[in-house]
This record gives sequence, C-alpha cells and structure tokens, in this order.
Amino acid sequence: MYTNSHLEDWIENFYRKINITKPEQINFEYIAEMLGIRVYFKPVPSFSFKYYGKYRMVLDERKNRKEQWNDFAHELCHVLKHYGNQFIMNKMFRQLQEFQANNFMYHFCIPTFMLSKISLPRLQSEAIKLIGDTFKVTYPFAAKRLEMYRRKQFSFACYEACIKQLS
Repeated sequence: MYTNSHLEDWIENFYRKINITKPEQINFEYIAEMLGIRVYFKPVPSFSFKYYGKYRMVLDERKNRKEQWNDFAHELCHVLKHYGNQFIMNKMFRQLQEFQANNFMYHFCIPTFMLSKISLPRLQSEAIKLIGDTFKVTYPFAAKRLEMYRRKQFSFACYEACIKQLS
C-alpha cells in the first residue's frame, strides 16, 4: 500500500483543478496562464518575483525545454508556498526553502497520481527512459524521481511487513 504525502495530495488536487489528468496535458505556459503568472525568457539564471501584486517568472533561455520545465516547477513552489525575499532572509531558512522547492519540483514535474498509473518496466534504464519521455524531463531527473518513488514504496512495504510480524 502506498500513502500519499500532503504534497502529493496537494499536487494532485492542483492539477485536477486546472483539468490536467494525463502527462501529455502538462504544459508550463498553460499552468502559468491559469495562475496569472507572466513568464519571460532571458539569458540569466531562472528566478521569480512579485511586481505590483502580480507574479513574474524569468526562465533561462539558454536551457532546453526540459530544463526550463524543471526551473518552472522549482520557481512555482516559491510563488505558491513561500513568502519573503530570499536575499535578506536567514541562510538556513533560505536553504530550507530551496530544499522544499527542489522536492516540490520532482513531484510537480512527475506527479505521483500519474506515475502510479504507468506500468513501469522492470529494467531500471527502461523505466527511466519511459518516465523521461512520458513527462518530458531529462533522464537524470527521471532517475532521481523514480528513486524517490521506489524508496517510498519500499518503506511502506517494510512498514507493512513489520506490522504483520507484530500481529
């Protein structure tokens, strides 16, 4: 049995609210439009900011589309879940926000509710390729997300085995 985290539930609810239920429907320009976020492409590292009450996001035009999708998801976490100016906040709090944004990025780009519907090949390299191609992410990104997903599946299987032993 797999139990979703609060983040996984939040992401599923978010996607369903904007009528995205399949990987091929995921498009960051559409998501930005639905949220009223203006996206710009410039030759600078990606970042987001609020200007006159509206969110803006600058994505690095030097990156490929898959890398821009990762950056979009990372910055979206800052827009939706974080407050404050990172330039003036405590270093450890900034590190926490970056950790949260990276975790969000993996789950947002490859949502668990979509990933769990895919019949993954047994061979890891084939599973990584399938995930990467399906969700339009790089293969290293797909490998990391697959590791996160399988680690959680394994921990729940261990938990269930322990409970059976105690019964």
